[in-house]
Amino acid sequence: MCCLFKSILIASVCAASFHCHALASALNTKAASNAAANTVTTILVGTQDKIDDLVYAITWNGKDKFEYLTQTNVTHKMPSWLALHPIDKEKLLVIYEDSAKHQNFKIGKDGKITAEYKAMESGPGHSSGFGTFSKDGKYMVFVDYPNGGYHVSRYLADGSSYPIPQTENLDDPNHYLGPNPSQPSHPHQFVEHPKLDVAYIPNLATNLTSFYHFKDGKMSFRGSLKVDGGPRHMVINKEGTFGWVLSEISCMVHPVKIDKTGKLAYNGRPVAITQANQAVGAGAEILLSHDERMIVAPNRQVTGSQNDYLTTFEVDSEGHLTNPITYETKGQVVRGLAFNKDSTLLVFGHETNGTIGMFERDVEANKLTLLTPNLLNLTAAAKIQSTAAPTAFVFLE
Repeated sequence: MCCLFKSILIASVCAASFHCHALASALNTKAASNAAANTVTTILVGTQDKIDDLVYAITWNGKDKFEYLTQTNVTHKMPSWLALHPIDKEKLLVIYEDSAKHQNFKIGKDGKITAEYKAMESGPGHSSGFGTFSKDGKYMVFVDYPNGGYHVSRYLADGSSYPIPQTENLDDPNHYLGPNPSQPSHPHQFVEHPKLDVAYIPNLATNLTSFYHFKDGKMSFRGSLKVDGGPRHMVINKEGTFGWVLSEISCMVHPVKIDKTGKLAYNGRPVAITQANQAVGAGAEILLSHDERMIVAPNRQVTGSQNDYLTTFEVDSEGHLTNPITYETKGQVVRGLAFNKDSTLLVFGHETNGTIGMFERDVEANKLTLLTPNLLNLTAAAKIQSTAAPTAFVFLE
C-alpha cells in the first residue's frame, strides 16, 4: 500500500511539473511574440527615382504601421539597389543604376548613411543595376549591363576599393561586347555558391545561366545551363544542392540541381508566377525563406492597370515547388521585396505607386498575411515631387 501511494505521489508530482513546464513554455512563447510585435524595426529603402537622389529610412512598429524616419541625399540619381555587408552590418553598398556607378556608405543612427568615398565606376557599361558583396565581404561584384560584362573590386575595411582585372574569354556568354554589340547580352545578377568557390550569372538576353570558378576576386567561366524566358535572378539553398532561377520575360521559376562541382542541371518543370499557372506579366525578384520552406516571387504587371500580386511556393525535400498561393499587394510593379532575418516579415514596394507594404509569415502554416491595409505612401511622406519608386529594401539588425 505504501509503494502504491508513493507511485501515485511521484506520478502526480511529475504531471504537475510537466504541466508547469508546458505552461511556462507557452507563456514564454507568447511573451516572445508580444515582444517581437512591440519591436521597432528600421528599414532602408532604395529607389528608381530619376529626379531625387535619395535613400530613405522607414520604421516598422511591429504590428501594422510604417513611419517615415529620414532621408539621405546621395550623389547620383536612381539608387535602385542596396546591399548590406555580410559581416560588418554598418557597411552599405549603393548602386546608381543609370550611371554605372556605386558608392560605399557607413550606416549611422536612425538609418542615416554617410559616404565613405566618392562614387566609383562600376565597370565597362553605361549603366549597372546590380551589385553585391562576396560572401566573405572582401569583394564587390557588379553586373546588369545591357552590353554584357561584369566587374569585380577588392573591398577594404576602410571603405576603399580597387578593381580586379579579369582575363577576357570570348566563350564566356557574359563577356563585355562593347558599345555597339551585334548580339544581345544582359547579365543581370551575381550569386555565390554558399560552400564552393563557384558563382553564377543569369543572362536575361541570352537565356543562359552561367557558372564560374570564383576565388580571390577572379572569375573563370566553366559552363552554362539554358534557361528560357529571360533568366533574371537566382537563389540557392544553404547546402548548395538546389537552386531556383526566376525568368523575367516568361514569368516562371525554374528549379535546378547543383552537383559537387557547382554545375547546374534541370530539376523538374518550371512553375508560373500566377494564379492559373499561366504566366502573365514579368518576373522581378525571388526570395528563399530562412528555413528554406518557402519561395516567394512577384509578378509585375508591366501593362494594363491591374494590381500586382506575390506568389508563394512550398519547397519540398527534392527542391520542387508545390502549392502556389497568390496574394494581392494593392499596387503596381512590385520590383523590390525582402525578408527580415528570420523570414517572419516580408516588406515590398510598388515602383509605380511609390507605396510600401508588409506581410507577416506564419512559419508553421507557411502562409502570408497582409499587415498593412493602409500602405505607406513614401512619395507623400517624404514630401517630394516625383514618385519615390521603391525598388530595394534592407532590414537593419
